[in-house]
Amino acid sequence: MYENPANAPSNKDLRPYKAPFEPGAGPFGTGGFPLYPNLANTLAKAANHPDPDNVIPHVMATCSAYAYAGFGQKGDPETVAMIMARMGLEENRCRVFEQRVGAMYISSGAYLIQSKDHDVVILCYRGTQPEDIISILTDADVAPERITVDLDGQKHYVHAGFYRNMRATRHLVMGALQRAAEGYSINREDPEEKKGDGFEALYITGHSLGGAMAALMGVTLICEPRYQDIAKKLKAIYTFGQPMLGNQQFARACENKKDTQGVRFLRDNLVRYIYNRDVVPRLPPRPVDEYAPFGREFQFDKELDAIGAAFSLAGDVADEVVAVPGDLVEGVGEAFNLTKNPLENLANLAGNIVSLPVNVLGHTLKWANSPLGRMGGWKEQKGKARSEQVQNLSGFAIVAPLASLAGRLDLTRTVPFKYSFKDHSPNHYVSALAPAGVWSEYGGQR
Repeated sequence: MYENPANAPSNKDLRPYKAPFEPGAGPFGTGGFPLYPNLANTLAKAANHPDPDNVIPHVMATCSAYAYAGFGQKGDPETVAMIMARMGLEENRCRVFEQRVGAMYISSGAYLIQSKDHDVVILCYRGTQPEDIISILTDADVAPERITVDLDGQKHYVHAGFYRNMRATRHLVMGALQRAAEGYSINREDPEEKKGDGFEALYITGHSLGGAMAALMGVTLICEPRYQDIAKKLKAIYTFGQPMLGNQQFARACENKKDTQGVRFLRDNLVRYIYNRDVVPRLPPRPVDEYAPFGREFQFDKELDAIGAAFSLAGDVADEVVAVPGDLVEGVGEAFNLTKNPLENLANLAGNIVSLPVNVLGHTLKWANSPLGRMGGWKEQKGKARSEQVQNLSGFAIVAPLASLAGRLDLTRTVPFKYSFKDHSPNHYVSALAPAGVWSEYGGQR
């Protein structure tokens, strides 16, 4: 178990030989540091999420991306502290909490960033590390595990791997949050200098597995009575490429849960971002269980011309065709399920048989009624427009890897596959969420 602290550099240190900040054309300056002057105040005072200028989603996406920093499965708080200083939290304090138990599929990493004046705290969970087999096995551990907090008085179950990894570092995180709530530095090595009455705003964020852990930590804070002093400071949860956590009953219970102020926080202030054809937010696939999302969802679509839109339709139809054998097997299996009513079994089988033409027709009508091509950008998805699970294992095991390979070849790079692992990369989220006129976290033009 690791608890590594770091103190971020000043803006002057980040720009040797140059002025720390050069105001000029554009809404935020000309590329000097910080990218967002007065970021701590922006985070502390934000009343709406996402904020109108899209500053907070960009900051959270950047933090989530650099949470992957480190070597040999050990975190790198110096890099995260430096990046957040570039974004606008000059001289912040940063700690990383880690626990790793291979046999238990635990590879948990959580960064805590505290602003210089102690007014703002960001809790950022690290996602799946591509080079770490234990981290990958965490994602695959889809067996349901009962969540211990009270949600509408019912028993609910969530993805075991995600839940176990969140809980592995929770006591360390809560200990540091308790120090921050009392006005002290999150770094125990710092002098015991109290600033104010504790932080005003807490944000939780993460990409991929990190997003799943962030959402589960949010559920825990909202539902655990002993954490209410911390929960009332929680401003928002931002996740990027986050997989689903539990079944439809769990998702519904989360959206109906009211916090101590009567707000349905997990419905209104948990904001999920999905970049283009990213397959991970549609996981686990339906054969595992009928999972469902909760919170607000924003989908980024690339702009498509008429030919691209036609390819997109063809891809959706092809996915439905590939799904037929699996749907029929599932339907036959249900027909022999002795725990259910025979008439219900037959109805389910008939539904799977007719699903192909119905779904193909639905895709065709959707495309025919839309403008020629497709406009790009972020759009909020509501109701039935929100992301659905990958309906069959072919989409996960065949289509998504094929799309990732095609994206690396010049001839097929622009073909819009239905799912893609390539679109899951955190750099896509950072770039797509950057407001117009904002330079990169390294000071270069985008």
